[in-house]
Amino acid sequence: MKRVFQFVLLLALLAVFAAAQDPQPAEHMGPPVHKHFTTGGPQGFSGMREFGGDWWRNSEVAQAINLSDQQKEQLNQTFAGHRETLIKLRGNVEIEEGRFQDLLDQDQPQLDKVLSEMTQLQNARNALEKEFTVMSLSLRGVLAPDQWKKLQQLTKERMGKRMFFRMQGPEGPGAEGPRPRPPSPE
Repeated sequence: MKRVFQFVLLLALLAVFAAAQDPQPAEHMGPPVHKHFTTGGPQGFSGMREFGGDWWRNSEVAQAINLSDQQKEQLNQTFAGHRETLIKLRGNVEIEEGRFQDLLDQDQPQLDKVLSEMTQLQNARNALEKEFTVMSLSLRGVLAPDQWKKLQQLTKERMGKRMFFRMQGPEGPGAEGPRPRPPSPE
C-alpha cells in the first residue's frame, strides 16, 4: 500500500512539473545559444522574444526605435558579457534534464532520488533565468524610456501577427481556415 501511495505521489508531482514546463522545449535546445533567449527568457522583457536574442541588430527594429550606433555597441557589449555565462548555465540545465530523465526511465524510480534531482534541475533553471533577467534588464537600461515603449509596441504588433498566422495558416485570412491537425501516431 505504501508503494502505491509513493507511485501515485510521484505521478502527481511529475504531472505538476510537466504542466509547468514550456510547451515547446525542443526550441530551447539547439544552437545558436541566443535562440534560447528568444523563447526561454522571462515574459517581462518582451522586446527580446519576438525579434530574436539580438534584436538590436535587426535594422528594421533599430531604425523604428531610433537606436544610435553607440547604443548598438553598448547592447553588443552587454550581450557578449553575459553570453558565456548563459551558455554554461544552459549546459547545466541540459545536464540536469538528462539526469532527471535517466532517473525517470528506470524500471522502478526511487522517489527520494527523483525529488532530489528535480530540485537540482529547478535550481539550474532558476540560475539560468536569473542570469537572463540580469542581462535583459542591463539591455533595457541602454534604452531611453521612449525607445523601450516603442520596442514593446513593436513586439505586441509582431506577436499579434504571429498569432493571427498561426490560426489562419501561411495563406492568410480567408484562405482555408485553420490547418487540420496531423493524425496522431498510434
